Amino acid sequence: MSQEMVTITVNGRQAQVPKGMLLVEAAKYAGIDIPVFCYHPKLDPVGVCRMCLVEVEGQRKPVPACTTPVADGMVVRTDTPVVQRLQRGVIEFLLLNHPLDCPICDKGGECPLQDQTFRYGPPQGRSLDPKVRKPKAVDLGNFIVFDQERCILCRRCTRFDHEITQEDHLVITQRAHENRVTTADGAPFNSYFSGNTIELCPVGALTSDIYRFKARPWDLARVPFVCTGCPAGCNVYLDFRFGELLRVISRDNPELDGGWLCDRGRFNYRYVHGEERLRRPLVKKDGAFVEVSWEEAFAEIARRLRQVRRDRGGAAIGAIGGGRLTNEEAYLFQKLVRAVFGSPNVDWRVGEQYIASSREFPGRISDISQASGILLVDLLPAERIPVVDLRIRRAAGRGRALLAAVGPAMPTYRPEFKAFPAREEEIPRVLASEELFELYRGRSRVVVLWSGRGRAVGAALAALLRRLKEAGSEVSLLIAGEQANAWGAEAMGVHPERLPGYAPVLHEGARRLVEQAWQVALPEGAGLDTARMLQRAAAGRLEALYLVSANLMATFPDRQLVEQALSKVPFLVVQDLFLTETAKHADVVLPAAAFPEKSGRYTAMDGTVQAVEQAMEAEGDALSDREIFARLAQAMGVRLYASDQELAWEMQHLAGAQDGRLAAAPAEMLAGEGEEEPAPAAEGEGLVLVPVERLYAGGGTAYFDAEFRRARPKAEARFHPEDAARLGIAAGAAVELAAGGVSQRYEAAVDRSVVAGTVQVPKGLFEAPANAFAKGARVAVTVLKPVAEEVS
Repeated sequence: MSQEMVTITVNGRQAQVPKGMLLVEAAKYAGIDIPVFCYHPKLDPVGVCRMCLVEVEGQRKPVPACTTPVADGMVVRTDTPVVQRLQRGVIEFLLLNHPLDCPICDKGGECPLQDQTFRYGPPQGRSLDPKVRKPKAVDLGNFIVFDQERCILCRRCTRFDHEITQEDHLVITQRAHENRVTTADGAPFNSYFSGNTIELCPVGALTSDIYRFKARPWDLARVPFVCTGCPAGCNVYLDFRFGELLRVISRDNPELDGGWLCDRGRFNYRYVHGEERLRRPLVKKDGAFVEVSWEEAFAEIARRLRQVRRDRGGAAIGAIGGGRLTNEEAYLFQKLVRAVFGSPNVDWRVGEQYIASSREFPGRISDISQASGILLVDLLPAERIPVVDLRIRRAAGRGRALLAAVGPAMPTYRPEFKAFPAREEEIPRVLASEELFELYRGRSRVVVLWSGRGRAVGAALAALLRRLKEAGSEVSLLIAGEQANAWGAEAMGVHPERLPGYAPVLHEGARRLVEQAWQVALPEGAGLDTARMLQRAAAGRLEALYLVSANLMATFPDRQLVEQALSKVPFLVVQDLFLTETAKHADVVLPAAAFPEKSGRYTAMDGTVQAVEQAMEAEGDALSDREIFARLAQAMGVRLYASDQELAWEMQHLAGAQDGRLAAAPAEMLAGEGEEEPAPAAEGEGLVLVPVERLYAGGGTAYFDAEFRRARPKAEARFHPEDAARLGIAAGAAVELAAGGVSQRYEAAVDRSVVAGTVQVPKGLFEAPANAFAKGARVAVTVLKPVAEEVS
């Protein structure tokens, strides 16, 4: 249905605009910009700054353009003497107590107050009274510095916190000239989205602690890019000065990020230049790493792998990784393993996720905004796909969508949602229940977001979605990958049972097509998945492992198996940015380029493919993964690809689309293709251990970024109030969790979102690795140090 249009006249210029549009936006159709401070197109209008006052024929007094909808025939003037006098008055009022410290303010050069003072303000102020002084450089949170003197009380930051994140941290306190922005409870402003307030702030009141005093806007070279922190595919700008990455800010993509950016995407970037970056290849000699040239490293790898292939065959080599690579690199990775190493053993899965996409139930991230029903399955969106979580909150918070969650860990939302607490092995039963089906039956559009864990869960989800589809609902399934390009790696064939484009590895026609393109015979049979490769290595039946951006010590659920595999495999190659816990076991370590140091395409969790161009030179001697694969193949006597054009043709021919959207996993993969299910939680005494993701945890970029490390979560065990009361645990107490010969210390917290009978601990912490416990372990809880009582 076409949108109804109306005709308005602004400063003598006629324009056709959508009916009901706010005047401040409608004026742009006539080529007129109306100045604003409090107004922002992504926030609800409030009309508090009065900078946008205009005259409208038929109105007795000026009206705020940011709260006035247009009507047919409306005649507007934005440049009358009355309007100009009001604009001068607003500017003069805002500058009464403003410090005018533009020369040292980070906002200088991109400051709306500065710009509008020059354009609309008076030539000088009339006040002779001394300015009111307020605290400056206040640490508002982990990354935000607040200058109270610069604040003009536009309320953009508090409205963002209330309307968009719905967290209600920020409030305005006091009255008159004592007004100030602070947190409601006096605690630090440590939202996952705090950095958005910096961009929203029309002055320099809120600034980045990391970027503070680093550069001026005119000093910066800006490059459009895609964030690689999670599979949401958020668009960003990278700001450089003299080749150094100084700032990351949002770049609006309405279909993916909606113009917002999480704090990990915004602030976790300084590791690119960090001292702990690997800059030269390392080879272990006499138990110690020695820096070597690339030629020596490639020669050593080629020698050892040729020897393995000659003595034991290519199937004695395993390769794991790919979810952090570009599409092109993922394609070349599996080609290197299959065509050069002669091994079928290649897998992108480094954790518990087993699938990254669904052909049967396609969907877009933007579908969430139009959904009438949203179901979260075994997923905490704020911890894995935070910007997507903002869409969920918005849709549910405005009453447009029914929201429910199934799993061992519940999200925390201001909007009410239906909770179905369930241990991992219980999730399929909940998904098959009539209660859940009836809850969503009749909803016009249902969007399911899932972690991709558990083959039985995948089968149950498919059955539920088919029932809802038959009942008349439009259904979508979005799988939130553990790694940014999980879908891309899966579609490019980094899978033991699938070739590029999801062709079955045992299908003769598919094998012939690949063999003709590569001019080489493929290895016989299907390969081993990650778990089976590790089991083979631990048993002494795998001769070599090649890990690419795969820190398995931190990501794989069975840390003991990983340790056994890495210590027993005769030859281990690790390709990464840092000397991680995993890399320390390696015989050869290859330094890879970071995300802004290479070109390629990434695939978001809804299949959207986005291209990026190299934005900076690699640190030291680091190479892009693409170049490493090509040169390693060359060292083994094989040319992996002749040109970029040949590579593009191969990928298009075998894997499908290059731009737009990639193909997705066929229906039979959703049920796991007969793979084994993990064992259910152990029976007996104790609480069931539930490791949960935390956005700032992990053993890679979050840990090795000295500026970002301050925000890493502490080792905290979260208990349901009933369990805490029964065990005599108070918030802040030191507790020990023990099971199967493993014991770890945590600080206790009490949280109603925790499922009763379980205890939540964060994944990805070196000091307390949750994967040291067996999956589904029941832990005994000992209170080591109760909270000290206050002395009366």
